[in-house]
Amino acid sequence: MRFRSPAYAVLTLALTVFIAGTAAADTCDNFVPFTCAQGSPNVARLAGGSASGQSVGFVLDGNSFSVFTANGKAASDVVIVGASVTALSGTLNGMSFTSLSNFPEDGALHAIGGSLTGFGFCSGTCSNLSFGYVDLHSALSANGSLSVIAKGVPAGTALYAMMVVDGKIKFITPNSEALVVGKNSVSVPEPGTMTLMGTGMIGLAGVARRRRPRSLSLEPPSIAKQR
Repeated sequence: MRFRSPAYAVLTLALTVFIAGTAAADTCDNFVPFTCAQGSPNVARLAGGSASGQSVGFVLDGNSFSVFTANGKAASDVVIVGASVTALSGTLNGMSFTSLSNFPEDGALHAIGGSLTGFGFCSGTCSNLSFGYVDLHSALSANGSLSVIAKGVPAGTALYAMMVVDGKIKFITPNSEALVVGKNSVSVPEPGTMTLMGTGMIGLAGVARRRRPRSLSLEPPSIAKQR
């Protein structure tokens, strides 16, 4: 049997932990006004994107996604945290981002930076990121999901979900289940707005029709009188 030195074993263990860390974010740091529970399982999920081929598992090209838990557990509140290559702006379900100095899942930063670089949003280590969160003030029912509409969120923003249970953040999102906004989310006109736009177009068409000059007769007056 070939002998392995203790140094080799330590190096192998460190490498294993590093590789695992790129696949799953398993840390939760307190941030005002939230406190992390001891041990935060990676069971928060975001659905609605397509496979990215990056450490951050999915890319969102639309303006909506849903949040749920892999174990079907309920949560009293849902918080979305974001890391962006530009100033973090836009809204989620009509609520703006609150700025943060640090990302609450700091174990995910290596995966986020690598993924944003892979997408071409930045070069190098992609370390100059903006952080923020949106408290959706919405409960998640057992075995249910919560729909989220994004408006104006810039491309190159990574989104993770955090679930509050018993007053503390208990469930967080692994890198493989997080989303990167692939293009700027745009506002979708409300049905009432679309109706008003349609009415306005019809009104303009009527005005244009009334202002159209009458066709001139090219027939001599004598022929016109005979008719």
